[in-house]
Amino acid sequence: MRAASSPQGTPGQASESIAGVVLSYARCSTSEQGRSGFGLDAQHDAVDAWAAVSGRTVEHHSEDGASGLLAPDARPVLSALLNRLADGDDPADTLAVSRLDRLGRSALDVLSLLDRAERERWNVVMLDVAVDTTTPAGLMVATVMAAMARMERDMTAQRTRDALARKAATGARLGRPVSDATRAAAARAEALAAEGLSQHAIADKLTAEQWPRATPAAGPWTARAVGLALHSLHLDRAAEQAAAAHRSGGTTSAPDA
Repeated sequence: MRAASSPQGTPGQASESIAGVVLSYARCSTSEQGRSGFGLDAQHDAVDAWAAVSGRTVEHHSEDGASGLLAPDARPVLSALLNRLADGDDPADTLAVSRLDRLGRSALDVLSLLDRAERERWNVVMLDVAVDTTTPAGLMVATVMAAMARMERDMTAQRTRDALARKAATGARLGRPVSDATRAAAARAEALAAEGLSQHAIADKLTAEQWPRATPAAGPWTARAVGLALHSLHLDRAAEQAAAAHRSGGTTSAPDA
């Protein structure tokens, strides 16, 4: 960790500055980043330049060799900083990075962090994308980023649903493949259900009759396992019906995955 810096502003700047401490977080995942001119010190220098405008006090914290693919809470240094920011008695109130990808390469991780900051009432600064939740303009940028990412997630989910529906319409079986043993157990479970037995009672019956699970380590049958087995039977039949309809030129509704 580099020593904390206190930018030398004018007396007027100091009196008007935000009181909370800025936690500057720098990360390098490889030695090549250090040699490229974007090493840990360069990242902290960028935050210092930003903080000097308002006379903010900066604490420097670094994480060398940490991959951006790791979630923030999986990185020891960043996780500790987030815990400090959540502590209302800690003087730190802002997490600052020179680039968005220092916090994470997953948009979901970064947006979750922004949401956490809003809930816990601390600020986030990402200099390369003009996110600075201490200012109205920077907060607007963060809000737009979150909205765009949410829209992209929704669009991706819709494309996935549409693709699955097209596959199902041609008779493709959706869901996780199951073994012949599971199908046989599911048929037995269906027969027991037709007799009026609950899924808990069916689970006890299948266990007593020694019907095998998907893997020996799975243990005895449970009500949830019975439900999944029955659902797999439903998917098999729905796929058969869709395939028959597709061969005959007709259509059938897509099964729920």
